[in-house]
Amino acid sequence: MQKKSVLKSALRLFFLLFLVNTIGYIGGSYMTPETLAWYKMLPNSPLTPPDWVFPVVWTILFFLMAVSAFLVWGRVSPRWFVAQLMMNMLWSFSFFYLRNPMMALGVLILMLLFLWLNICSFGKVSKWAGGLLVPTFIWGLFAFYLNLYIILI
Repeated sequence: MQKKSVLKSALRLFFLLFLVNTIGYIGGSYMTPETLAWYKMLPNSPLTPPDWVFPVVWTILFFLMAVSAFLVWGRVSPRWFVAQLMMNMLWSFSFFYLRNPMMALGVLILMLLFLWLNICSFGKVSKWAGGLLVPTFIWGLFAFYLNLYIILI
C-alpha cells in the first residue's frame, strides 16, 4: 500500500511539473527572433534584466508553482491555479505575438489577481504552498513595472 501511495504522489508531481512547464513552453514559443527584435526596439527600463535572466527565473518559478500545487492537491479547488497559468500564457501571447503591451498589462493585472487569490487559497491549507507562490507574485509585480514602463515611456 505504501508503494502505491509514493507512486501516486510521484505521478501527481510529474503531472504538475509537466503542466506548468508546458504552459511555459507555449508562452515561450511566442518569442521568435522577430518578436525579440521588436522587443529590443521598445523603451525598456534601465532595470530590465539581461535576456538570460528570464528563462532562469521562470524555470525556478514554474518549479515552485508545481510544488505548491502538489502540496495542496485534492484539498483546494484548482480554479485560481489554472486561471493564473492561463493568464501567464496569455501575457506572452498578447505581448509578443500580438505586440500589444497595453493588452498584456491588462492580462498581467488579471494574472496578479488570480495569483493572489491562489496564494490565499493555498495558504489556508498549507502555509508552505501559499508561500511558494510569493516569489511568482513578486516577479509578477516586477513584470508589471517593466510592462508599464514600456507603455508610459
